[in-house]
Amino acid sequence: MSVVMLDNQTWWQSNADQVLTDAGVNLHPSAETRRRMMKDMGDIVEEIESSGGRARPIYEGVFEEERKDPRIGNADLQVLRESHRGIEDISIRPGLEPLQSCLKLRQIPVMIPMATSGDCQRLPVQSNRALVALAKYMGGIAKKDNVLDGDKSGQGSSLVPMRLIVINTTGGIPLTRTNGIEGPTHCFVNLKDEYETILDDLDNMDYIPDTLAKSYRSDLDMIKESLEHLPPTCSALITSSPSLTLITNLITDKPLFSSTMRGRDPKVMLATTVLRSGLDIFTFRDSLQGLDLRRLQILLESSFGKSLDADGFYDRIQDRTKTVILAGKDYMGAAIVTREGGDKRPDEKTGIDRSLASVAYLDKFSVAPKSQGIGVADILWKKLTDEFPDLVWRSRSDNPVNKWYFDRADGNIKIPGTNWTVFWYGPKGLGLIRDYIHICRDIPASFLPPKPKNP
Repeated sequence: MSVVMLDNQTWWQSNADQVLTDAGVNLHPSAETRRRMMKDMGDIVEEIESSGGRARPIYEGVFEEERKDPRIGNADLQVLRESHRGIEDISIRPGLEPLQSCLKLRQIPVMIPMATSGDCQRLPVQSNRALVALAKYMGGIAKKDNVLDGDKSGQGSSLVPMRLIVINTTGGIPLTRTNGIEGPTHCFVNLKDEYETILDDLDNMDYIPDTLAKSYRSDLDMIKESLEHLPPTCSALITSSPSLTLITNLITDKPLFSSTMRGRDPKVMLATTVLRSGLDIFTFRDSLQGLDLRRLQILLESSFGKSLDADGFYDRIQDRTKTVILAGKDYMGAAIVTREGGDKRPDEKTGIDRSLASVAYLDKFSVAPKSQGIGVADILWKKLTDEFPDLVWRSRSDNPVNKWYFDRADGNIKIPGTNWTVFWYGPKGLGLIRDYIHICRDIPASFLPPKPKNP
C-alpha cells in the first residue's frame, strides 16, 4: 500500500504576509491556505478511486507540534511565533494511528502537511519536513520488527516502507549544466557516492532558475535524510510521469521501471530519477593490487554458487585487468572488466590469421546473496555504463540471471556449438559481433566443475 503526502507551492501564493521559517512552521496560516490544501486532497482521493483504488483523506492526527521547552506556555508560544523568535523550539513528530487504520482497511492515506499545535491550532508545515519525520518514525518501526524477527501477525509489516515517490512538474534531477530544464536527467543516483557532486552541479547550472535549483536541493536533502532512516531495500523516485502511470504505481506497488534497463520509453526515462541511499564504491584500475583476493573469491563463489578455480582465474586476469569496481568495504558486490582481443587468431572457417579488436570484457558481475534487493546491482551497472561506452560479456544460456542481462543489453547472440550467449551494449557492438564471438569462445571457464555426487 502507498501513503500520499501532498505539496503545492500555490497554496501560499496569495498569502504574502506568511513567513515559512527554517523550522518548517508557517506562522500565519490562513483559512484560504487550508481550503486549498483540502481541495487538492479531495481531488487526489477522487482520482485514485476513479482509477480503481481505495483512498481516504487525512488532514489531522498524524503530525503534532512538539514543544522542546515545556516551560513555554501557550500564550508565550504565540508571542514567539508572531515575533519570529524561539521558532527553533517548534518541531513536528508523527503519530500513526490514522495511517494504521487506513492500511488495515487496504485504503491509501492521502495527507496534507498540517500539524496540530499544543494549543489546538492547525499549522501548515513544510511537506519535506513532514516526510522526513514520517520516514524516521516508520523506519524505527521497521528496525524494531527486524530486531524481533518480524511481526508474524502482519500488522507491523504494512508499515515497512518500500518506496518514496516525489511527483513534480519538471521531472528528475538534471545532469551537469543542462541547457534548460527540459534536458537529460540523472537516471539513477547512489546518494552515498554522488550527493555532494549533484549539489555542486545544481549550484552551477546557469540555465536553471534559482527557485527550481532550490527545489531540487530541498527534495534531494529530504530524500537523503529519509532513506537514511528507512530499510536499505527502500528507494526513491523523482518524476513527472503521466498521472495514470503514477496512480497505477500507487495502487499496485509495481515499480515504473528499472533505472538501468535499456530501450525503455525515453519520455519516462528522461522524466524520472531513481535514488538509493547507496553505498561506497571503490575502483581499482589496471591491476588487482589493493584487493583482498580471498574476500573477492568468497564473493564470487557465494554469488555464483560454485567453487572458483582461484589460481587459474587470477593468473588469467592478472595482466588483463582493466577495472574492478567494488561495492562496499565488506565486498557486497563487484564488477571485473578485462582487456581482451587486440591480437591475431586463426579464423575458424579459413584458418587464416586475422586481427581482433581490443575490447572491454565484463568477466565477472556478482552481488553477495545477503546484499540482493538493496540496489547493489543497479549501482554497479551504472558505474560500468559511465566508464565503458561499449562492453561485452557472456553467460551460460541456462543462467537464470539472463533476463536481467537481456533488459540491459543492446544485443545478444548464441555461440554455435556451446552453451554460451554473448551480450553487449554500445554503438560499436553490431560491427564487432564476429570478434565478440571469437573472444568469448576462447576464454576458459573460471569455476571448477561440480564434484560428482556419491552414489
